Amino acid sequence: MKIKLIATGGTISGGIDHKTGKPKMLHAGDLLDLVKEIGESIEIEYEDFCTIPSSSMTLELELSLARRINQLYRIDPTLSGIVITHGTDSLEETAFLLWLLIDDPRPVVLTAAQRPPRYVDTDGPRNLLNSIRVAASEKAKGKGVLVCLNGEINSARYVRKTHTTALETFKSGQHGIIGYVDNEEILFSVKQLNRINIVTDKIDSKVHLIKLAVGMDPMFIEAVIETRPSALVIEAFGRGNIPPSIVEKLLKARKQGIIIVVVSRCEEGRVMINPKWKECGIIGGENLDGLKARIILSLLLTTTKDPERIQTYFDSLSGRRE
Repeated sequence: MKIKLIATGGTISGGIDHKTGKPKMLHAGDLLDLVKEIGESIEIEYEDFCTIPSSSMTLELELSLARRINQLYRIDPTLSGIVITHGTDSLEETAFLLWLLIDDPRPVVLTAAQRPPRYVDTDGPRNLLNSIRVAASEKAKGKGVLVCLNGEINSARYVRKTHTTALETFKSGQHGIIGYVDNEEILFSVKQLNRINIVTDKIDSKVHLIKLAVGMDPMFIEAVIETRPSALVIEAFGRGNIPPSIVEKLLKARKQGIIIVVVSRCEEGRVMINPKWKECGIIGGENLDGLKARIILSLLLTTTKDPERIQTYFDSLSGRRE
């Protein structure tokens, strides 16, 4: 059984130079040296894709990573799964973009660390070992892109970073984990989720995310509109409520051809879009959060700018449309 490890940097790569005592960036091969319990049945190849903190990740880099994964699966039918080490700051965004673009049923598992390997109580090696085991499991096929930390398996569809330092930071809210690792055993408890695959080799980085706050001055929306973005994702109040003064600016943006998607700033639940807004082409983001809505738009806008067609993708992900 063959697994490919792709390293991108992040806290999990925060090692130490034992000769100098100074911090040292660990590469893919170094990370594997920290894992002693893989077993001879699993062959591991590895490569360094990039070495950055994930706060420096870009949409273009994420797209390149998706291309690389699709290429690896296309050229190597003997490859069982792929593990990606990543920083925690933007892991949920990278995972979701990959979830939309990877077109092979074989697993892709992202993992990370909250405490770097230079710490005695690091969680990195255990997370990496568990992720390798998940990627090697037949049970993981067809589950989409997965995130594995703290012994828990989450789907990239719902997972979020919820705490700045806690080991159990990655959670999926009311949807919960879809499986877990118990020693060498991989256990899944949730059926395959609604999935869509977006076929594109491009990305539109001019999609901006704006979170509404009490008393926000509409000039902020106006200023963004003047930059001529491709789309705006608005994190609205509650069920999708927006003050009239801001709605006015959004309708102005629609007249200029700017795509508008409304999601909720709440952590759970769907939005309901005013019928008059719909008539003007404003899209309801259903139950996606702002980060994921921005990711999907950045891909979709390279294939279509039709609000009705874009709405079907959000509907499909929420389960409203088969």
